Amino acid sequence: MIADMSWERVDLSMAERELPIAVGGSTAPHRLLEAHRHGAFPYPRCRGHAAGNPRDPYTRYLADGRITAFPCGDGGDAPAVTWWSPARRPVIAVGAQPPDGCLRDSVGDGPRWIVTCGHDFAGVVDACRDRGGSGWITGPLRSSLITLHEAGWAHSIEVWHGERLIAGLFGTGIGNVFSVDSAFGLGPHAIRVAFADLARRLRGRAELIDLQVPRDFAAGLDVRSVSREEYLDALLTIDMPLVMRAGVLAVQPLPHGAAAP
Repeated sequence: MIADMSWERVDLSMAERELPIAVGGSTAPHRLLEAHRHGAFPYPRCRGHAAGNPRDPYTRYLADGRITAFPCGDGGDAPAVTWWSPARRPVIAVGAQPPDGCLRDSVGDGPRWIVTCGHDFAGVVDACRDRGGSGWITGPLRSSLITLHEAGWAHSIEVWHGERLIAGLFGTGIGNVFSVDSAFGLGPHAIRVAFADLARRLRGRAELIDLQVPRDFAAGLDVRSVSREEYLDALLTIDMPLVMRAGVLAVQPLPHGAAAP
């Protein structure tokens, strides 16, 4: 398909700090995975940035080659998609100490949450879209993410209170990097539990948790900024699916005196 133009043709040396590196193409599973391999992730065009719009602020950058234009194939949401690879990225070192008390073992009959991995990937994606403000998760993109999960490339963390999903995150793991596409939490503590458990499962198996761009849900986490070059060096060390540590964890993560949501 013509939409399969190689990512090798994207010239990052000309990338502008506040602009996408490419537009168009497909969000099919193999294209999504190839984008992640090159340190890129999809995002929709903003309103008024529709392809072909003469007032589209990307037009002049497409003309001079600072933004690559992928040909659009048949169907999908290709005309609406932009691809981003920020000059600097917020990351969390996998070995960083999680917030104190986030993963206290559950003892006695007190309230407890259950943390799982990959138990309900589609449920986490849907919750991020519906509760976490990630409206960029279109139908075709959701289908591609689920396909990558079934193939072992994409993973999710779920935090449960009884049968209720109260927090979660999902993303793609390649080599030494797990790239978080989105997360949600019914309260800041629940989402910190999800990230602490992610770090626990990745310890000894990956170096970085990539947040892609600054996120509200990352408040209170041990985030630092790395350059695109540093990020790609870590990403390209190993080109294999990242295997998550399995298992179910019961935790009693609530602050003293707090009630479960």
